[in-house]
Amino acid sequence: MKLAIIIFITLSIMGAASWILPTKRERRLGELRMNARQLKLTVQLTSIGLPDKWDKSKDVQKFYAYCLFRDKPLDLIEEELWLISYEVWKYLPVVSSWWMSKELNLTDQDKQDLLTLSGVATAIKINKDGVSVYWDEEKGDEDTVKLISRLAHSLAKPSLI
Repeated sequence: MKLAIIIFITLSIMGAASWILPTKRERRLGELRMNARQLKLTVQLTSIGLPDKWDKSKDVQKFYAYCLFRDKPLDLIEEELWLISYEVWKYLPVVSSWWMSKELNLTDQDKQDLLTLSGVATAIKINKDGVSVYWDEEKGDEDTVKLISRLAHSLAKPSLI
């Protein structure tokens, strides 16, 4: 009887401890975020208001923002510049599935990176403080994080504006 009680208590403790451990998805996301930090990106859960197709209303959604902050604010940028992965009537087309709020001097590599991020990232914001890539549900792997880092570093250059 003592043995049954000891086994029962041991299994109860082990079962309770298994609830504390992160799931496979949480471990994968933790690894992605650590990889992002090594690439000098900051990860935030944030709410942003994105315009609808007619730019009449702002649809507020929560996204994971992978941000590259500048050391000093870039005063050349007076207003936020947006790259959005769906059509907004007054935005300019960039590549097949991306539109921009204002003309930017994107390189061919930037355009190729945007094509690769189609269906993964929803929006990119460029402001005087840095570049934020809004990644929906963090679909992807380490290569996606490297791609986001490369694109963010490229978009953060002052020569782009």
